[in-house]
Amino acid sequence: MNTIPIAPELNALPLMPFKAAFMAALSAGPLLLEAEPGAGKSTLAPLWALEAAQGRGCVWLIQPRVLATRALASRLASLLGEAVGNTVGYQVPFDKKTSVNTRLLVMTPGILLQMLLHNPALDGVAIVMLDEVHERALHQDLGWAFLQEAAILRDGLQLVLMSATPDPALSAKIGNRLFAEGRCFPVQVDYQPPMNASDRYPEALPEQLLRALQSHPDWQQETVLVFLPGWKEIEACAGAVRARFPAAAVCCLHSQVDAKEQQRAIDPASGSRLILSTNIAETSLTIADITLVIDSGLLRAAQFEQRSGITRLATRRISMASARQRSGRAGRVRPGRCIRLWSQDQILAPADLPEIRSADYAPLALMLAHWGSQPGDLEWLEAPNVLAMNYARQLLQQWQLLDENFRITKNGEKVSDLGTHPRVAALLLLANQYKQLSASVLQLALALHFDWPLSDDFAALAKQAQDHQHWRIMQKRWLQVLGVDAPSAQAQTVWPNELMARIFVDRIGYRQESGRYRLNSGISVAPVNAVDSDWLIFPAIQPRAKGHAGIGLPLQITDALKKTLGQVEREPVYRASAWHWHHRRMMGGVVIDESWSAVTLEELPLAVAGWIRQHHQTLPFPAAVQQLRSRAQALKNAGLLALPELGDAPLLASLEVWLAPFLEPHCRADALPWQAALAFYIGYDNEQKIDHLFPQQLVLPSGRHVKVDFADDGTPTIAAKLQEFFGCESLTLANGRLPLRIQLLSPNGSPLALTADLASFWRQAYPAVKKEMRGRYPRHPWPDDPLAHAPTALTNRRLREQPGGGNP
Repeated sequence: MNTIPIAPELNALPLMPFKAAFMAALSAGPLLLEAEPGAGKSTLAPLWALEAAQGRGCVWLIQPRVLATRALASRLASLLGEAVGNTVGYQVPFDKKTSVNTRLLVMTPGILLQMLLHNPALDGVAIVMLDEVHERALHQDLGWAFLQEAAILRDGLQLVLMSATPDPALSAKIGNRLFAEGRCFPVQVDYQPPMNASDRYPEALPEQLLRALQSHPDWQQETVLVFLPGWKEIEACAGAVRARFPAAAVCCLHSQVDAKEQQRAIDPASGSRLILSTNIAETSLTIADITLVIDSGLLRAAQFEQRSGITRLATRRISMASARQRSGRAGRVRPGRCIRLWSQDQILAPADLPEIRSADYAPLALMLAHWGSQPGDLEWLEAPNVLAMNYARQLLQQWQLLDENFRITKNGEKVSDLGTHPRVAALLLLANQYKQLSASVLQLALALHFDWPLSDDFAALAKQAQDHQHWRIMQKRWLQVLGVDAPSAQAQTVWPNELMARIFVDRIGYRQESGRYRLNSGISVAPVNAVDSDWLIFPAIQPRAKGHAGIGLPLQITDALKKTLGQVEREPVYRASAWHWHHRRMMGGVVIDESWSAVTLEELPLAVAGWIRQHHQTLPFPAAVQQLRSRAQALKNAGLLALPELGDAPLLASLEVWLAPFLEPHCRADALPWQAALAFYIGYDNEQKIDHLFPQQLVLPSGRHVKVDFADDGTPTIAAKLQEFFGCESLTLANGRLPLRIQLLSPNGSPLALTADLASFWRQAYPAVKKEMRGRYPRHPWPDDPLAHAPTALTNRRLREQPGGGNP
């Protein structure tokens, strides 16, 4: 094995002593490399992997962002004394630099997934490295799930996960682990919250930035990194700084600036400069000469709303983990400073949530179908939500990308070649099949792909498609995949009615009295364009402060279209002394058709369970059944019996298992077999033990039976007249192993005291109670020594009339 030459400056990196351990761990199964910022994992580990893979294949290094991918490839190539595209190359959307000599390929996760779909066994690849996995991006999670199956298909494929922070969840799944501390000088952290933060108009971000810079007088002689949420803030802050400090060197780090300015921002040879960046510079991109960080504490990210099917671009607070990552950027070369533009009292979430919890599942479901594995068969870092996955599959069926068995169709297989969202791909594929691929359809597809702002100015769309390089490249790619030279000559704004309804079936709205349009998801949308139609399709919807807004295209609804595309809902109901299914066909939030059908015996458990969950947030147990559950739960909590889960959530989730065997065809909704089913669930032996340890009634010292109830906190409680406890120092359940609370009542039933220790009550509280109650209730016994008096519920007169009369 030939050793890869290492530049002398890399010898000081904290990860360097771990080379031998890294090489050994590569052969011991999937490797988790956890290295703190500054350790050198993104630099050293790929070079070591390149050395280990000699003669066996190439190395793929996956970086989550385009700019970081290019920058890292350039850095690794320079360490080998080469230009990018020789031994080290990269591939990102719209850009690729490789050659026949490329053995280390740096790529984004989306490119990895396309490669996997076309080459599942990864022939010719020796090692795949997923960097920055702590960010938990959806494509990274999915790539990891696919890679584990690829490693099963092909012996010898080695996998490496690399994380900038230790992750207990990752460590629990991957035992083969290396950890290296980072290299970071001390960073002084100061807080500068906005002025007038409590006012309606607090200090704007550009003014905050200027004030932070003025607090650091030498900032123009240093390299300063400013973290901002997005391009709008970058532009505003750049303008404010240039106006106040015309001589300052200001660089913007964002996908909207050209490659030269991006390179100038990250290159230390550019000298002292102010870099305005999004969170791209947080972990995956290293800028070596930063000594001052100014952190807005904000992040703008796309959040998909599973309920409405709308993606919301939201600005939110970063997590504490991100705040630490950002401040650490100031301590790479010498002690630095971080100014946080929020109050020290601001509470931050510990870490960011995995993207799989709030992602659009349509691309995920299609890639899973293309891969050929069921979601439950894959080894996930976190499994996808089942309900969201099922809904996404139904949409894919409407778009003809999945068949009736959720298998991928021929059209579905072409989506990865088109390189866009399944909805946009289906629009292109079906329009082409039905000879309806007009220029307007193509431009709408481009606008949706590139998240073009809401507008009904199709002339502007046409100009954008002609003038913007990325739009032209994507249009050319689509036409090549579709096998056409140009769109059809159909009129510019004539929309194919049925095709548009199929593609945007979840975005069909019906006009309300307010002028807004109601969708099946429950949201209402206001059209931003002037259009007069009872039914509209909204290809693009954006959340706004006062509801959602969208571009509305008129839809001609026919009975055939309603029958074909209406969303069918089936709800269990109990009517006319029998269980039925209520079938409703919905479109635009309107019931367009409904019918009822009898529930069969086989469907009864599903129907009854669905009805219970729909109508009850908690289980509607009758009092006697609830008493059994409460007694069982008390014994379970005390560790006296090993019982199954008895909470509402687990019981509701498993109704089909424990309630179903006791359902009969004509069981009534108000008389379900709760008692028998719960007893079966708990078990006969356990039920007998419950009756022994915790009877439903207790015998009082007076000889009367009293029911055991439960306080609000779940503690077993009994209530009786104080006199019925005379002579008794202790009354317990389960031989004293279960707490029992005793409510002592006055002769008229009013509460006098609440105790779990009768002996203490008699000693400490009874004298005061006796003194107050003796004059109020003179006909009842109030002895000086209650432990020497016989327990009774009788008055003094009735006691004297008893044989032997009075107190023994």
